[in-house]
Amino acid sequence: MFRKICLLFVLLAFEAKAFDSFAPVVEKVMPSVVNISTELKENEDSPNIENNLLFSNDGHVSLGSGFFADNEGYILTNRHVIEKAKQVNVTTYSGKVYQAEIKGEDKILDVALLKIDTKNEISAAKFADSDDIKVGDWVIAIGNPFGLSNSVTSGIVSAKSRNINETPFDDYIQTDAPINPGNSGGPMFNLNGEVVGLNTLIFSKQGNSLGVGFAIPSNQLKPIYESLKKHGKAIRSSIGVRLKETEQNNKTSLIVTEITDFDLAKENDLIVGDLILGYDDKEITNLHAFQKDMIWREPDTYIKMQISRENETKENLIRLKAIEERKNMLQSDEQKADKSTLYKQIGLFLDGNKVVDVVAGSESAHKGIQKGDEIIKLNGHSVIDTGDIKFYIAESVSEQKNLRIDLKDVSDNEYFVDLTPTEAE
Repeated sequence: MFRKICLLFVLLAFEAKAFDSFAPVVEKVMPSVVNISTELKENEDSPNIENNLLFSNDGHVSLGSGFFADNEGYILTNRHVIEKAKQVNVTTYSGKVYQAEIKGEDKILDVALLKIDTKNEISAAKFADSDDIKVGDWVIAIGNPFGLSNSVTSGIVSAKSRNINETPFDDYIQTDAPINPGNSGGPMFNLNGEVVGLNTLIFSKQGNSLGVGFAIPSNQLKPIYESLKKHGKAIRSSIGVRLKETEQNNKTSLIVTEITDFDLAKENDLIVGDLILGYDDKEITNLHAFQKDMIWREPDTYIKMQISRENETKENLIRLKAIEERKNMLQSDEQKADKSTLYKQIGLFLDGNKVVDVVAGSESAHKGIQKGDEIIKLNGHSVIDTGDIKFYIAESVSEQKNLRIDLKDVSDNEYFVDLTPTEAE
């Protein structure tokens, strides 16, 4: 017993010594992190900084962070760091300043790719496999909070695959590592000195860290980087159909509910009612995971899918095709303010039949309606204009009956909710 206790103390002492300091990791990765400052265009206001990590020191220069993604001088950061900039400057670890060129932007996931012309200052970071990190793992954030360069904080992974309804492709890493304005675009490292994420958002009423920060995971960031470098924009892929999660023989499968690209669906031999049972020797786990996998694959590549049609199973060779960004995925605050109408009875701000905001605490919010969703039908009737919306809401209020709303989300998935409209105040 005594020997076991002694051995336990030795192991605990060894573990404490092993994590005595982050200094070796920090020294290894610090040269890969850069400071980014921008000069805004004339007559431009500073970009919206609600919940993001941008810092403005005088209203004209915004400060953020970034890191070298390769040895060619390409730098990853957040798009909101360089938004509305007429000039972007990058300060490397040695203190040298370079004017950067914006090589590509992804508006949806808020990522930008910059490039500087130098070969002597580059120390490229390595991407980790973010699927390997676990809740509770140590992470290190390096950036320039409030313009204070080369600042290091540490914490743990608080959650994975966090959906905060910020984008249609939310898959954030949540961390309690203190990150503040100025950390935008800075890297999150694991203890091997590899990038597991790009620090992007915080939840805070004051604009400072409350221990709830979010990073774009490296497995999502890497294909965006490669696409921005190759095409100047993020290319996402589709198989040309809308899908809904279902169950077949006690296994999860996906049913084709609608054709979105008739030529592609015909080429792929997919029709409404087909069941996708698996692909590339993988089973279907859920719709979100499948869509996430499809979206980041290269266009014009092929996947073997197991399809069931009328109880017969076959294998199709499915081609992926590049899709254009839907305009309603993103909407500026100015558009929301100018065009949206508040329908208090159902707790929605609508621009035509598109949801631009949801009243917090409303029945619509509780039942999962989100910004960017589009109303297709009300009580089974197609929605043409705002007059239709007002009529069916008023009808439900006067007859004290539920209002069925059929919607389409930004990933083109259809769903419906039943609401009980209230009298407008």
